[in-house]
Amino acid sequence: MYARVRRLTKLILRPETVLWLLLVALLLLPLVMVSAISSATQAQMKVHAEEVSTLATDIRTYYADNVIARLQAADGKAVYSENYRDVHGGIPIPATLSIELGALFDNSHGDGRITYEFISDYPFAKRVVRPLDEFEVKAIRAFREDKSRTTFTQLTGNGLGRSSYRLATPVIMRQSCVTCHNTHPDSPKRDWKVGDIRGIQEVTVRGLLLNSFGKIGWLFGYVFLLGALSVVAAVVFQRQSRHLRISNSKLNTVHERESDLAARMSDQLKELSLFGTAVDNSIVGIAIADMRKHDAPLIYVNDAFTRITGYTKELAIGFNCRFLQGPETDPAEVLRIRQALAQGQPYSGELINYRHDGSRFWNRLTLSPVGGTEGKPDFFVANQVDITHLKVARGVPVQELTNLEPDVDSAQEALANARRFSEALQQNLQMSGQCAVEHEAFLLSEEQAHKELAKRLSKISGLIQRYSSDS
Repeated sequence: MYARVRRLTKLILRPETVLWLLLVALLLLPLVMVSAISSATQAQMKVHAEEVSTLATDIRTYYADNVIARLQAADGKAVYSENYRDVHGGIPIPATLSIELGALFDNSHGDGRITYEFISDYPFAKRVVRPLDEFEVKAIRAFREDKSRTTFTQLTGNGLGRSSYRLATPVIMRQSCVTCHNTHPDSPKRDWKVGDIRGIQEVTVRGLLLNSFGKIGWLFGYVFLLGALSVVAAVVFQRQSRHLRISNSKLNTVHERESDLAARMSDQLKELSLFGTAVDNSIVGIAIADMRKHDAPLIYVNDAFTRITGYTKELAIGFNCRFLQGPETDPAEVLRIRQALAQGQPYSGELINYRHDGSRFWNRLTLSPVGGTEGKPDFFVANQVDITHLKVARGVPVQELTNLEPDVDSAQEALANARRFSEALQQNLQMSGQCAVEHEAFLLSEEQAHKELAKRLSKISGLIQRYSSDS
């Protein structure tokens, strides 16, 4: 049950759900308002119609019972008196009529919303009246101080709840009123003059209750619901906005990192391009075997490898380098190579290999493990140096050896330049922190090959010089 409520809550609080609910609520608001106002109007019309009908019926009944009926009972002879009910042919005096009509008017409103009173600060002696309140005292004083004044009002409350509006109008003494009051035995004042303020006629209208408006409560409830939905929508969209800001911040961070990485990769690609150019143009044959694949095929050979072996890159890449072996290849040296590869150890040795055209050559071979784990490298880098001329140097005519001296000097100079470039490249990669394990192993293998080749070239140069001097 809890999980279901939780899922429902998550569904409702989804931004798109809240947005649709708010939109539907806004679209239905005019219909709800029209329905509520129509209902309220009908209710008010009904209330007023019933009040007017009741008041008219009561006044007609009062007039029939207390005026016409009494005149008929007295054969048309009437005696006006405040106690007209106790006098044969008696009819009410104007003040009594106003008081009793006020009572009828009050009785026609069951909710006490509208009241009518005829009030004076000089009531007849035998009449029971309540004390005047502050508003009534001020109203009588205001009318007596300003005879031209016609109304005195007071509004209480702020329109919410049960507020009230009080309206007082002056009761002015006429000639008939002055004659009656000055001669009446119960009158507390006997010197009235025409135009004097006898008292006030007061009407109090109180604010309508909500139930008087029919479905107005539904309108308020609907408005409250709409406000609540708006608050929820604001919270949800604020949260969504915060999530978007966080996501944008993360995206900006990632973008900055990617830009930095792209710049670093660009620099690294440049360095790798230089490194690749150096490897491709090296005078030492270089081949790389992938030990992770079946039969450890070659995945790279440089131009020097193709010049030494005669095998193009298309013929070499994808095959195990055993294709260089032939009839006179020393089996014992081949066994040493296999053991080094199986144990993931370096190898250095000399053996006879065969070119693509079938001619043989002496190969000074160096193998260096790269990457992976100890004893199980991912790659092996092989350096090949053709040392055939060293093996047959003793059988070469002196003049031919002497003619090789410029080539040997040139090779030594090229080798020295290659070693300097390799050392500079290694230092640059180490300083930038981008020297991978395979790069470092490759450069180390390259350095070893350079040293070995330098020794061989130095030995060849020494032999040439020795044979030249002997001759």
